[in-house]
Amino acid sequence: MSAPCVFHCLNTRLANEWLQTCREYLGYVRRPFQSVPLCQLWKCNQSNWAAAYTEWGVLQFYMGVVTAILMAAIITLEDGSNVVGVVIDLVVRIAVCYILAHLSWFAVVCKNGCFCCVVACCECPPVLLLWGVLSMVWAFLGFLDSLTHLGGCSLCIAGPIVQAVYCIILFYMGLCCVMLWVQHGSEILPPAFQARGPHGKTVGSAQGV
Repeated sequence: MSAPCVFHCLNTRLANEWLQTCREYLGYVRRPFQSVPLCQLWKCNQSNWAAAYTEWGVLQFYMGVVTAILMAAIITLEDGSNVVGVVIDLVVRIAVCYILAHLSWFAVVCKNGCFCCVVACCECPPVLLLWGVLSMVWAFLGFLDSLTHLGGCSLCIAGPIVQAVYCIILFYMGLCCVMLWVQHGSEILPPAFQARGPHGKTVGSAQGV
């Protein structure tokens, strides 16, 4: 299952490939828990880690929507004079949540590990390990931080609770990434490297590591 590390730069074919998955991912968003039931999703033993990651990603999106609505409600209660600005901010936040969730699913499930940075992208299974470890560490630290903010008024408690739930989701997404990396051979260094430019054209020969 060894795969070369592929570095993409200005690869419009990769961008089009992501856009073509919009309908598929929207199907997951509209009908969650079809591939993995919610009661099974919490277990640390999955028959299909890619499907589990997909469902956790959808949950992360919905949690982002809840967070955006909560923030909009708090801002409206504090300053109800700028309702239009609050609505625009809410729509933007929800749109960003979807784009990030879709990108994450595409990078992990469709491309088996892909790290994107504006116009460049590094595609290789070891990226799954990187994302997995970072997600679990960040989730653990975020969960601890949420515990320090408990207390006060009922509205003040909502923020830490949402943060804690989000961190739990993030931890499981990280676990899925690590397990997918294990399924791909647990490689730290890829066997070869490739460089691809616009339209997916290979501009550098693969070299053994």
